Amino acid sequence: MNLKLEFEFNKTDIIKDVEALKNQVDALRPLPADVEGKVMQKLRLDWNYHSNAIEGNRLNYGETVAFLMEGITAKGKPLKDHLDIRGHNDAINFLLEIVKDTRSITEADIRALHKMILVEPYDSPATTADGLPTTKRIALGEYKTSPNHVKTSTGEIHYYASPAETPARMHDLMDWYEEFDRYDISPIIIAALFHHKFVEIHPFDDGNGRLSRILMNLILMQSGYPPVVVKTDDRKNYYSLLSRADVGDTWPFVEYVAELMQSSLQLYLKAARGVDIDEDDDIDKEIALFKMQVRENSIYKEKKSFKIISNIIVDIIDPIVKDAFKKAEKFDELFTKSNRSIIFQAESFSDFNQNLLNFISSRYQKFDKMEISFSYSSFKSMRNVFDLSIKQTIKFNLYEYKILDNQNKLIITKQYHEPVSNIEKKEIIKVLIRDIKDQITLNLDKQKSPKP
Repeated sequence: MNLKLEFEFNKTDIIKDVEALKNQVDALRPLPADVEGKVMQKLRLDWNYHSNAIEGNRLNYGETVAFLMEGITAKGKPLKDHLDIRGHNDAINFLLEIVKDTRSITEADIRALHKMILVEPYDSPATTADGLPTTKRIALGEYKTSPNHVKTSTGEIHYYASPAETPARMHDLMDWYEEFDRYDISPIIIAALFHHKFVEIHPFDDGNGRLSRILMNLILMQSGYPPVVVKTDDRKNYYSLLSRADVGDTWPFVEYVAELMQSSLQLYLKAARGVDIDEDDDIDKEIALFKMQVRENSIYKEKKSFKIISNIIVDIIDPIVKDAFKKAEKFDELFTKSNRSIIFQAESFSDFNQNLLNFISSRYQKFDKMEISFSYSSFKSMRNVFDLSIKQTIKFNLYEYKILDNQNKLIITKQYHEPVSNIEKKEIIKVLIRDIKDQITLNLDKQKSPKP
């Protein structure tokens, strides 16, 4: 493997300057726990915020701090933005575990990190081969199965590795990375070039940018360096340097990462010497965090109204119930008859149509719950004929609603402004299917039990 370029970079003044700066930090170790903790907390929060913001996440810095430190979600911001931040933070925790293990990263680790940063599958806007708008299902931890080339701001197409090329290209990348165990080359150079090579492949359908920065920092931290942070306001320069690397001019990007490392190391030196490491806009961040906390306790909570209930039914409950009805239908062939309905004040409806909404509106003052009913009659067995009745209950309180299982055990609680994630929707369906299976099994077991 030809590493001539890497060895040339290793002789540059800025690489030597960074190593000298790291030696200064190392000479002050062990740093007091509060100093180490404060610096890492700042770097992590900056890293989480800026790495996601570069990719279009709409949470501001204060909202990111509030979400990670206090679990406070921002009103009006998409759930995916919160999941991206949480996933990125979980990935950093996983990264720290790898660093502690002092082991080399593997492709399995990269796939696991990808699952963490994206949290759950989702649909993303895409374009067909004919240029028509469509959507693409984003899978977690799986290499792309269709091209993910992008159109640049100039209208040109930027080509990444094809799906067929991707597994081999990733294998070659890991071989290249492992080669450095035998040579004395600065981790700054290795991390920067790994970042670029990974982005050049773009192995996953989405999340490649965030993951490339995580992997870059993993390589740095495994060698005793702190993480570096690419700031949002430097996005154009960052992308420009990556584009130059695409055509073989890799040194400017390596130099850029070295400059970022100088900033991170200077932060450690300042903190170790007792110098304030807060930035000029940290007061603005503190105000943003305070505003988030106030919203959580007051403005944030929406009170039950017919309009809110209607929106919850149409946007959230109706799709879940339709999916539940479809899944429950698969048990029909075990019985001679089945019925699925929505029950409100002893009235039964087949679906969430306008008649049901009008009925709720006319009796809204007494509206506090509805039941989703699943009934099956005459199990098809010569020796054990039985009926089943399963329900899930939705209770509407003043500021929240709850979904309960067949035993009235809580599945989820949501305030009226909160979205329901795909994971939570799947859990509601899973609980329903579990209850149906359990009741069938219970009745069959009764038939098997010997009579006294």
